[in-house]
Formats: sequence, structure tokens, C-alpha cells
Amino acid sequence: MEIGGNWDVVVCGAGMAGLCAAARAAEAGARTLVIEKGPRAGGSMRMSGGTLWTAPNMAVMEEFVPAGDRVRQERLVRDMDPNLEWLRGLGVPLGGIIASDRQVGREVDVNALTERLVHVIEGHGGDVATDAALDRLELDDEGRIAGVTVRETGGRRSTIRSGAVILATGGFQGNRELLARWVSRYADRLLLRANPFSVGEGLLAAMAIGARTSPSLSTFYGHTMPAPPAILEPARWTVVTAYYSQDTIIVNERGERFFDESLSMADELTPGEIVQQPNARAFLLLDQRLYADEPIPGRSPSTVQPNFDNAVAAGAPNIVAATLDELADGMAAWGVSRRGLLATLTEFNEAVGAGRGAELRIPRTKSPIGLVKPPFRALAVRPGITYTFGGIDVDAEQRVLDRDGRPIPGLWAAGADAGGTFQGGYMGGLILGLVQGPIAGKAAAELARGGRTA
Repeated sequence: MEIGGNWDVVVCGAGMAGLCAAARAAEAGARTLVIEKGPRAGGSMRMSGGTLWTAPNMAVMEEFVPAGDRVRQERLVRDMDPNLEWLRGLGVPLGGIIASDRQVGREVDVNALTERLVHVIEGHGGDVATDAALDRLELDDEGRIAGVTVRETGGRRSTIRSGAVILATGGFQGNRELLARWVSRYADRLLLRANPFSVGEGLLAAMAIGARTSPSLSTFYGHTMPAPPAILEPARWTVVTAYYSQDTIIVNERGERFFDESLSMADELTPGEIVQQPNARAFLLLDQRLYADEPIPGRSPSTVQPNFDNAVAAGAPNIVAATLDELADGMAAWGVSRRGLLATLTEFNEAVGAGRGAELRIPRTKSPIGLVKPPFRALAVRPGITYTFGGIDVDAEQRVLDRDGRPIPGLWAAGADAGGTFQGGYMGGLILGLVQGPIAGKAAAELARGGRTA
């Protein structure tokens, strides 16, 4: 299609948040256009495991996410089920039920979900334009949103007129400059565990017209991945990820622990800590009990052996040693301090063995598992990033706020572009788009139809 003209609502980004926002706006009667930088709709959603989940209640949310926007977190908990039913009503097939004391939700086929949402948008007179990136936001003389300028493949720019725009470009995890500014000096060592198109275009465009940034700019969701020279194909990311890292001992080049590994639910905190360490390097240590997935008291539900072995097979540096001295010798060849490592392991084993893990200088509050039973294993790892927690500041209705905290008329943000929902923890990624997208889509459609002002 030729991009341009007038639309009721323009949505920037065709990932989970953008497609849900656009489908809701189109259902509400707004003529809706989605622009997508990539060659197809779906964004990083298509690369995910397809789990729509969050905390079963706010007590669990607050346990695993110590900070962030509690109003938006409560909305995730409260509105997940109604939005899952909304998807079902659109004809999206829902898969297996996710139900535990930590997680609730449903599995979904992400390809089928993407195709169905696109069908809904197009069925209501909307369209999805790919290979079209947000270049800038346009304002009228009164400071209201008047449309967007789009940069197409080849560099051609077109202006689309609309009084209602939703930013859902997926965060800025693909932008090394922004990551170095806000996340870590070692940001160039991060493995991008997502699509390459989310480079902060929504955030930068919003800032250019006076929007303010959210809290949580230095934090992100990601996972611990095998270190180079491991070859990591995107299709195999999940089978090499260290979802079990909370049960291991993790050290840096100095041979020192640097955070409480056990606070993760399934590795989600670890990459944010590793990227702050010298050269963003870290090493997972475990004994035979953990590797063999023996039922050790206090360990998490995560299994070790399959993903550990897959990481080794992919080429990650690893060691299997009969003694701690032999383990230290092998890691010294990697540039890890032998003295520092042995001191760390001696102190750790003594403390957790005596039930005093929480008294360590770097506490170990859960999963009291030392290196006890040989052989002992070490795996070199690197941090991977999936999406950034910080971004554009929004209010409870997903309206983008200016530097004085006032809504910018006609502008919303959802999903990873709407920063600050989580901080210090994580309780779902796709759920942000499922809940926040429809809020923005409904409000944008109401504005476009003259039902209210933004």
C-alpha cells in the first residue's frame, strides 16, 4: 500500500501491544493504520515462547517485583482474564493453562495470534503497513498530535495525518547507544534476545516533542545465555537459556559473588546484574546434585541438565572438575581469580551448610545449595536482553506525559514503550501488550470519534 492520507488512529509497532491496541481501536469503529518497521507483523512476540501470564495476586507481584507502577501492576493481575476472553472472542485459540503459586495465564500460538489480530484490524477497514518506521511525531499549532512521519525502506518519508497515535515500538533494547547511556558501559556485550527492530524510535520521537522518561531506565528483562564462542540461533535460544541460575553460584572475573542469585524466579534478574560486572562476564557454578536435577531441599522448580548440556553443545566454555582446586585451576585459565574464587566458595559452602546463607556479605536468602558433591561444573555466560523496563512515562490510562506530568493530547504508549511498570523484577512480557494495548486502543478510538478529549 502507499502510505499516507488520513486515519482515525495510527499505531506505531505491530508487536503484541500494537496489534492489541489496533484491534481494539478498529473494533470500536476507528479507521486504524498500523505501521511496522520490520518486514512482517508480530515483532518480538513471534520469537517468544507464547505464554500470556502474570502473578496470581498482588502479594506475589510485590514479592517478585519490589518496585514499579503498582496501579499498572494491579491492572495486569485484574484484567488478564477478561482480555484472554476478549482474544477468545476474536477467534484466537488459547492453549494450555498456566497455574501455579507464582504464575497464572494461558499458552498461545504466537503465529496464529498475530495472524488473527491482523485479520481483525483489516476486517474492520484498517491496515498494517510493514517496512515502515516511525520517523517523528507531528503536532498542530495547539500542541496536539496531528499525525506521524514515516520512514519507508529506501529512505522515502511520508506523512500520515491522525489526531490519535499509539506508540508500541517495543522498547529500546536494540539501541546500543541508549543502552550504554542508561543501562551499562558494557551494553555492547549484551546478546539481543529479541527482534532487531526495537531501537527506541517511539521513545525518541516522544522525547522530541517534550515527553518525559519513566523510572526503570537502567533495568530490563532478559536471560542468561552461553558465552562466546557459543553459536546461538534464535530458534534455539530457549533451550540454552540458564532458567536455573537462581540455584547456582554466580561469580565474576574476580571470583566473587555480586548479588543474591536466589532472588530470581527463573533467571530474570541475573542478566541485569551480569551486565554491570567487569566486561559483562560471569560464570555459573554447580555441583553434581544440581546438574543431575536431584530433589534438593529449597531448590527452584527449574531443571538444569537439558539446557546446561545444550549450552555446552553450542560451544560455551565449560569445565567439569573432580575437586574445587581443579575447578579453580580451570577457571584461572579463563582469567578468573583463583584466590578470589576459592575464598568465595569456602565462605559460601560454610555459610549455607550451617544455615547462615542470609548472613553472607552478599546474602543467599533462598536455595541453600553449595558445591558439595563432585564433579563440579562451571559454565561461562553472558547477559541477554529481551526488552527494556524503562521508556516513555505514562499515566494510568496509558496517556503519554510531558515533562511537567501533563498528558500530551492525542498520544498514548503501551507495552515496552510505556516504561516503569516493572522494576527490580518481572511478571510477564506479552501480558503488558494484552492489557495495556486495549486500554490505549479504546481511548484513541473514542478521541477519534469525538467521544472525549485526550
